[in-house]
Amino acid sequence: MDKNRRRSFTLRFQDEETHELLALLSHRMGVSMNRLAETMIQNEIQGASFALQQDLSHTVARLAEYRADGRADVARFARAEVAYDDPLRARMVTPRDDPHDIAATFASASRER
Repeated sequence: MDKNRRRSFTLRFQDEETHELLALLSHRMGVSMNRLAETMIQNEIQGASFALQQDLSHTVARLAEYRADGRADVARFARAEVAYDDPLRARMVTPRDDPHDIAATFASASRER
């Protein structure tokens, strides 16, 4: 891309008052509305990206602190399997009609192994 070419996009204001305030501020500050809006967006993006970086750094630090103990994890899982009732209950269902005999095809394929 040509370095002298500037990127642009159309900004549509949902709130008319925001547009009016931007116009007033840009006039009082002696800068264009585009320049003022870009500066304000840059400031917001920098703040938001800093917050995101902090969140990601915190997550990475938490992951680095985690030390897995496979045997203990498996033992906890096994204890939980017998200590708590399973909230899902199986029930018999009546089979649907099988006009193309698909069930028999699968059954014969499994017997052939």
